[in-house]
Amino acid sequence: MGSGIFRRNLRYISSLGRYNTERRPVIRQYFDNYISDSEFTHKKLDVAKIREFASQKQSRGKDTSPDFEEMFQESLLTLPEDINPQGFQGYLLFRYNHLEEPLSDQDEFAISDLLSFEALLRDTILEEPDPILSDLNRFESKEDYADFSNIEEPSKQFQQTWHRRVTLSRKGIIKSFVKGTLPDDPTIDPSRHQERIETAQDILEFLSHSGDSSSLDFFSNPVFQVRGEEREIVIPFPEVLLTTAQYRIEEYVGQFKQIQAVENREKGGVVEELAQELLQQIPSRNFVKEFEYIHDPNPGEADGLLFFEDSYWVAEVKSHPIFRKIPNRVELIKSRFTQKVTQAADQIQNTLGYLDSLDDEFGLVYNLTGNKNSGEMDTGGIVILDGFLPTLYSGNERADQQLGMGEIHDHLAEHERIVVITLYDLYQLIQEDEANLFDEYLLWRTGYEGNIPVWGFSEREYWAFYFDNYRTNDEFRQGVEEAAEKDIITIYISARFNDKSHLDGLTNSE
Repeated sequence: MGSGIFRRNLRYISSLGRYNTERRPVIRQYFDNYISDSEFTHKKLDVAKIREFASQKQSRGKDTSPDFEEMFQESLLTLPEDINPQGFQGYLLFRYNHLEEPLSDQDEFAISDLLSFEALLRDTILEEPDPILSDLNRFESKEDYADFSNIEEPSKQFQQTWHRRVTLSRKGIIKSFVKGTLPDDPTIDPSRHQERIETAQDILEFLSHSGDSSSLDFFSNPVFQVRGEEREIVIPFPEVLLTTAQYRIEEYVGQFKQIQAVENREKGGVVEELAQELLQQIPSRNFVKEFEYIHDPNPGEADGLLFFEDSYWVAEVKSHPIFRKIPNRVELIKSRFTQKVTQAADQIQNTLGYLDSLDDEFGLVYNLTGNKNSGEMDTGGIVILDGFLPTLYSGNERADQQLGMGEIHDHLAEHERIVVITLYDLYQLIQEDEANLFDEYLLWRTGYEGNIPVWGFSEREYWAFYFDNYRTNDEFRQGVEEAAEKDIITIYISARFNDKSHLDGLTNSE
């Protein structure tokens, strides 16, 4: 990849993505479609081509019904802006800690080192503020915001400053990694210094683009090695670092048969234990894990029971990594997701049926809650999935039918309350200030009987919608209820979990 044009185009499209924050998904999609095209290597890219691509994409969207694979890919393209990198790094260390020793035994680099290296790359590019780079494209009208082709070219000074940011010395970044992961001790064994260098080299090769033309390959390989006066690396979309690292970890683990065997053997217990640990942190009256029972006359088990003042919830955890084939096998996601959620729903129904059958006034539920029996409480289910998939089950039947998730609604009993949340979203939400109102949120989230009038890319967006708008604004709340009656759906992207500074210019627009 020594072509000067290729290097120039990488940096140019990177500057467009940095400057046009709201258009990053479509710019990334253009990049994904054309990175393997010979024109990208041999002809200078200009903004007109990307505008044309965006305009054609918007026109096709108006003329056709939603397609699951396209919608899902668009959701993936927004993830780098949807994930808190520091929080996600902590979550991944929490999730994959059980593989550190097996990897060390195989003399392979640690997942913690991979995450440290990605953090180093990301911070080197993004951490230091620069006044020039804060001057981003802001929409001046709602029409501009609605027009996908509204993609502007930044100033030459902006481009030059950003180009320097995303172009790093290979030697320099390895040196920084070694310095940051070894103690400042002049007596340290030289062999440890060499081991750190080799680890950095291995990680860099793992992260580097190899010429593969598979879909969204830059998620798997976000680093491009180029040759200038010295060996350089270019990272056109540094926002991908850390925020999509779970995909790369799954690919990395999959390279080693023995390590993958450890993950396959232990992931069920690991994910279940992590989910239970998180559920225990939610303020509640009681949490019971691994609840076992015999009902009609078969034995049953729930991963957890979460009791609040006026409701209780059956929790089921599914550890199968549905996201393992993302982004290359999107077509597998729908069937796997549906299968896991319906399996969990069956288990939840069985457990609720058993608890509901205990109609004695001061029986098991009364003893577990300390104040009420089953008939006095609302009930529901929480399905917890490994990973950080975009929300595929929104709870709005019409929207879910369009995305191919209608089978889940068909599977649920009438008036059944169920929420599907990822382990990562649960990890994030219990850290929010409103975690003590989790029961209130669950009752709202599941209270529309298949007609919730809002759709978000993750459960965090629904959380923000409820606590930042619905709960605090009577007029807003009334509008939401009217929307539900009229079967109107609003796509919501929160300011709490997303940078929306590009909309500043619309604040006072008509």
